[in-house]
Amino acid sequence: MVPYEVIENQDFLQDFIFTISPNSFRNVRYREASITFTFSNCSFKKILIENFATINFPNITVQFVNCYIENLDVKQILSENISILFNSSIFSGTITSSNLKSCIINNCIIEDHIFFKNQKSINISYTEENVFPKRWKILLSKCNIQFLDLIKIKQSYHIEDSRKIFFFSNETKKEKKGIYRKEYQNVEEFKIGYFLKKEEKELFDIHLSIKYNQQEENGEVKLINSSLNSLTLSGYSNSKISIDNTKISNLFIRDFSAQKEVNFYNIYPLKNKEESKIEIHKSNLENIWFDNINFSDYNIVSFFRTKFGKSTFTSCNFPTDNTSFEKFKTLENVHYPDQKSDNYYKDQYEIFLQLKIILESTGNFYEAQKLQAISNDALKKIKQISCWDKAILWINGKSNNHGLSIKLPLIYFLSFSIIFYILYLLSLGRIFNCNKVNYSLIGYYFSFIDLTHRTDFLVDKDEFNIASLSIDFINKLICGFFIYQFVSAFRKYGKK
Repeated sequence: MVPYEVIENQDFLQDFIFTISPNSFRNVRYREASITFTFSNCSFKKILIENFATINFPNITVQFVNCYIENLDVKQILSENISILFNSSIFSGTITSSNLKSCIINNCIIEDHIFFKNQKSINISYTEENVFPKRWKILLSKCNIQFLDLIKIKQSYHIEDSRKIFFFSNETKKEKKGIYRKEYQNVEEFKIGYFLKKEEKELFDIHLSIKYNQQEENGEVKLINSSLNSLTLSGYSNSKISIDNTKISNLFIRDFSAQKEVNFYNIYPLKNKEESKIEIHKSNLENIWFDNINFSDYNIVSFFRTKFGKSTFTSCNFPTDNTSFEKFKTLENVHYPDQKSDNYYKDQYEIFLQLKIILESTGNFYEAQKLQAISNDALKKIKQISCWDKAILWINGKSNNHGLSIKLPLIYFLSFSIIFYILYLLSLGRIFNCNKVNYSLIGYYFSFIDLTHRTDFLVDKDEFNIASLSIDFINKLICGFFIYQFVSAFRKYGKK
């Protein structure tokens, strides 16, 4: 193939081997900002791209535009100045040559999966401003598939031991959707653009897996403004990772640790997905910062044998009550939520305590108190805990929700004190005795709830009986307990 010539409208039904050799560049002048090799509107059963010699040429780019590639294989590349570009194409395959300069993918559909290994630079983008219907109509007819069926295909990106990864989406802010005309374009096929409708965007099923087996120096991962059905991080990373403003329905962090910063900012699940999960499994979160993560919107949040270290949680949304906190689990496999280990509640208790300490270190006592409460609920379910301790935890949970609620002890205090006061008056014959109503007894109620009141605040001592003295004593004990629980909950933000 001659450099700077375009191969278009061809169907390669047999395996096609594209060899980039130095012979092709003899007496060829480099053209800056021009694509070296272009395949347009072509289809391939299988294409093998290879290069066995260093080529003395500034930059070599191989571009596939509006192409269908059933199987792509890029393994043998020796020259380090070769890049591959995919634009508005459908393909799957493997790219494992470590000498490849870069791989750029824009507005493509991965028919099954694409596997990358040992890459220097991977750039994947979905940009709505350059979706051109005429291009896609040709490609869809070639593949004999409907547009809605195409975008529903599960797209899996598997990236392993690659240095720089950039995943980016750009959605239009214009309210008008569908076909529109781009007046400033000179090329005929680019004059008509298309803005995807909301229901069409929700059909995309994109899965991204990033794995590290070896330490890559000066690496970087950026995921910005994207929508993913799942994101998986695993291995030991020496790259700086930043995941911002991204919708992720299923986030899996498994056997993962990071030497450099890992930042998650403004992460929440896709609204159209019935199930959403966060799983952090046997990982070290020492350098991870979770900022503005909406944990409360996920169906399951699982932490299993994870070290939090000096990880940071800021502006994160946790569930508001104990019932909602049931979604926080310690599962060995988040896909099997009913399979719990023997130490399930003990692991859950310790995880919640770690989270509480982390939140307190950033001054977030509001969320830390909730985690303290839910950790006590987990502690109550541990078999080795004594019945007395379980009783204490149960009473504290019911009386003030482990120090979170001032409403509960106030309601209990008023309810019990009124009931005991009525019983106290009955024992003395001061109520329901067909005598005239004594409204002053309402005022004596406030003396009754004063824990330091004299026993003869209402009647003389010679009118006392065993019932009245017992009721007065029990009332002081129970109301005193609820006063303490009220004060304890009221001071929840002042505790250290």
